[in-house]
Amino acid sequence: MWRDGLRGGVRLLAVLGLMLAAGPVAAQSSAPTSAVVADGELTLAAPRGFCVDKGASRSDGEGSFILFGSCAALANSTSAARPKLPAILTASALPGAATAAEFAASFPSMAKFLSSDTGRAALSRSGKARTVRIRQIIAMKDVLYLNATDTSKGEHGEQFEPDYWRALFIVNGQIVTLSVLALDDMPLTSDAKRALLEKFVAKVKSVNRG
Repeated sequence: MWRDGLRGGVRLLAVLGLMLAAGPVAAQSSAPTSAVVADGELTLAAPRGFCVDKGASRSDGEGSFILFGSCAALANSTSAARPKLPAILTASALPGAATAAEFAASFPSMAKFLSSDTGRAALSRSGKARTVRIRQIIAMKDVLYLNATDTSKGEHGEQFEPDYWRALFIVNGQIVTLSVLALDDMPLTSDAKRALLEKFVAKVKSVNRG
């Protein structure tokens, strides 16, 4: 079953490309810091200052997609927490047949696929392989980190910074994909995105322990 996990991970990457182009952030009456998905089996949460954008998130039998933005912006409150970096964070999850160990064993095959034309097309916001360049694929224990650039625009014309980082891993039987991106008018260094992503991974793992 690691192949099922690989297919699920690639499907998540494709879904992310379509859903990242959320419209303008609307104020929410409350801004939760986490989302419980997968029939209560998984909690998705981001580092301090980031809250769930309920209008741009979804969770159903097909999987889950959670977009995290500034708590202060989402709650329209000056007293709410703000993230240290103006990043866009996303978390997606799909049921996976693989265990964490089996999923990690598939990392070489996943890296090969993601570097192919088909894999780069799945990563592209426009669905075109030519817009994506793989910069780094790093396996760290049970997490696969991906650094890539995508020159295509968002679904609604938003212009993201080409450079972004993603992480894929298994939590409680779910294939989880986390992403850190930035907008052109609020750039972040690639190192800053990776550092934030590592904190994001640690947060999701910590809230699902025990």
